Amino acid sequence: MAARYHGGMATEAQVTAVIEAVEQRRDGLVVRFRGGAKPVTVPWRWVRDHSEDPASLDPATAQRLVDTFTIPADLAPASAELAGPAVAVTWAGGGEPPSLVSVARLAEAAGLVPPTPVGLWSADDPLPGGPPWFDHDAVAAEDAALLAWLEAIECHGFGLVRGVPPTAEAAEALARRIGYPRATIFGPAMWTLSSAVTDHEDSAYSTTFLEPHTDGTYTVDAPGLQLFACLEREGTGGESIVVDGFAAAERVRAADPEAFAVLTRVEVPCQYLEPGVHLRATRPVLCVDRTGRLVQVSFNNYDRAPFLLPPAEMEEWYRAYARLHAEVNDRRHWLTIGLEPGDALVIDNWRTLHGRMAYTGTRVFEGCYHNREDFESRLRVLRATV
Repeated sequence: MAARYHGGMATEAQVTAVIEAVEQRRDGLVVRFRGGAKPVTVPWRWVRDHSEDPASLDPATAQRLVDTFTIPADLAPASAELAGPAVAVTWAGGGEPPSLVSVARLAEAAGLVPPTPVGLWSADDPLPGGPPWFDHDAVAAEDAALLAWLEAIECHGFGLVRGVPPTAEAAEALARRIGYPRATIFGPAMWTLSSAVTDHEDSAYSTTFLEPHTDGTYTVDAPGLQLFACLEREGTGGESIVVDGFAAAERVRAADPEAFAVLTRVEVPCQYLEPGVHLRATRPVLCVDRTGRLVQVSFNNYDRAPFLLPPAEMEEWYRAYARLHAEVNDRRHWLTIGLEPGDALVIDNWRTLHGRMAYTGTRVFEGCYHNREDFESRLRVLRATV
């Protein structure tokens, strides 16, 4: 499997960096880490601003007590030395209390926190062992099993659970093991997905084929996770389609860097319309951070709103958009999963595209969304406690 890194979610327990030496210089604290990492210079004002002693950082809330805006621009140290897993600094002039900054905080600021591995998958790099399935009773009762499930979602972009009682109540209880379900126009928490539901005019409530897409492209903050729990299923077809959007985007980046750049640059509006509702949001199809690492795929041609660029740029965008569409719809890279009553699927909606094969008969799911930050919070807490 091709290894990539998602980053930004390691706990202090995962920090393996060790400070070898510190040095005082006029422009800041020079920190040398063991293992040959490049020395890092930290401005003195940053050291004071990020002090972790009880007078500077509330030990109950972890909120800053330092008055950032009264720290002198010419702040200088009297001494700086290693003090266990931290650096202790006393300040010249006596105007500032002593500061203490942990190795973990310095390592994170220096970019030395080990990133979380992400396994991209496709026809060329299939999932080892097949789709990640977990046992409902274990996930419901054991935090270690819950953490394993959530880490599979983080690594692969989705995770499956077997043995869920096929009721709305059981689906909601499973969802709340992750966090509180997000309220949307589809429901205050959970919602029922079936062709028999007539409350919303949306293709999701039909029996037709749905191309792979991400949800909530019309919301300013698209849902981080989406849960589908199968309650009833009779008939033919209706398999869920799962596609690794990061893998598809990376194939575009490798084969057509200019198309990738266009998709990260051009902001695309999307909207959702029904009586009394007009939701609209705008962002690029591919969102990257300052290092170029993929953060979010936002791809839903069903909900794309009209927008117009100058002719040459518009043609350039159409070409790039079609390039990604071809990758997403290359069926060699699809996983098709026939969910039966008792099965639940959770997808990372910022990475994984989902769709549905056309079907006949009855297909009833109970589902919900979760906020991205709540998923990440649950992972951090579990990693620190399990």
